[in-house]
Amino acid sequence: MKDKLYKKVLAFIRQERLLIKGDRVLIACSGGVDSVALLHFLSAQRERLEIEIGAIHVDHCLRGEESALDGEVVRILCDSLQVPFYGTALPVPDLLEAHGGNVQEVCRTGRYALFEGTMQNEGFTVLAVAHHAEDQLETILMQLAKGKRPQGMPVSRPFGEGLLIRPFLSLMKTDLYEYARLHKLPFREDPSNEKDDYTRNRYRHHIVPVMLTENLMTAENSVRMAATLQEEDEFLEGLAKEHLEGLLTFTDKGVPVIHSATFRTMHPALQKRAVPLLLKYLYNGETIPAIYNADLLNHLIRQLSADTGSASISLPEKWSLQRDYGVSTFVCEEEEPMNQIVPFPPNEWVQWGQMRLRWCKSSAVEPATLEGVTDWRYFQSEEGELPSGIRSRRSGDRIRLRGMEHPKRLSRLLIDEKVKQSERDRLPVVVSEQGDICAIPGVRYSESFTKQTSSDQAYILMMVWQQ
Repeated sequence: MKDKLYKKVLAFIRQERLLIKGDRVLIACSGGVDSVALLHFLSAQRERLEIEIGAIHVDHCLRGEESALDGEVVRILCDSLQVPFYGTALPVPDLLEAHGGNVQEVCRTGRYALFEGTMQNEGFTVLAVAHHAEDQLETILMQLAKGKRPQGMPVSRPFGEGLLIRPFLSLMKTDLYEYARLHKLPFREDPSNEKDDYTRNRYRHHIVPVMLTENLMTAENSVRMAATLQEEDEFLEGLAKEHLEGLLTFTDKGVPVIHSATFRTMHPALQKRAVPLLLKYLYNGETIPAIYNADLLNHLIRQLSADTGSASISLPEKWSLQRDYGVSTFVCEEEEPMNQIVPFPPNEWVQWGQMRLRWCKSSAVEPATLEGVTDWRYFQSEEGELPSGIRSRRSGDRIRLRGMEHPKRLSRLLIDEKVKQSERDRLPVVVSEQGDICAIPGVRYSESFTKQTSSDQAYILMMVWQQ
């Protein structure tokens, strides 16, 4: 059995390209049989795989001394295997008392934040977790129950600045118990796993056993099915993005516009993926659960496809879809921007929203002064080109950037810089006496500005962000 498991997992790692020579792998080890087996397996195979490993244990402080013993078991095992051990505590009871929330979600969010921090601090490139085939089956069933695509968990995914991998996804739980028995590995059983308080436990105790009784291959089949669905979804997402980029146009302020006739040419499967991509653009990649409601997404698809009459759909954070016949525009109902030009004389701090701005001769600013400044740039300008006023952006604005032959449209620049749509009209635009744009402090500066000081740079523009 031992050799068979080794071969199966190593083949899975090679097939999925989970590890490469030189990887530094941090193994998440709770002390349960799954993660203990993973720790031992990667320890035994580290020379063959040409990797370095370490193990991390997080005590959630939910079971007092009993949960502290879980970490001690992991530490002792690491010592015997000569594996670096990183033990840490997450005071979940205190976090719940202070902030409330769901126990499992607080545990998971805090645990993965500690994983990521340890990876960054200790130079690990990969996080390995011990999910197995039955975990995948449970995940798929829960996704089905919630009306989501049954894609399960990915074999690997980006995590922080590295990668999260699941090398045991092809194994059954019984394989791991047998592996632990053969190697006489110590492990801990969390009593909370025996309770039906949590959704996953109810699936694990009452549904999955019935399915495995019907067909022992159900869990392993779910792993293969999930991999296929993930590949297909990745392909369709790419197509949807390609089609969306081809049909989108923008107003002068960077607001997306869609023509119904073009949108209708997309296959329904691509439309269902294109709309969430469009919403990600509007909300700058932020997750706002309300906008991914199935009914709302279907309503948006119907309106983007229609070309008769007019319609309006309200979205979170003051956004709305405004359709007039066959043209749909996403509009942000923001407060009126400051249209007037605010004088910007030298040597004076000027308030603009949550920013304070000042420009003066660079010789008048001591280096210590810059410690309290959020951002600054040095510049040299001729008479008439010095900063003169501050205003909000206007249709047709352009700025001449360093290294570019022609001025760039400000609307396009803000999209490229991933500035939220809701913030674009609030940004300060610093202009010269001649009306040219000198800078959008905190975002981009014109070609005459530089971060490096020199005898040629006679002036400095400073910005302080106030929370």
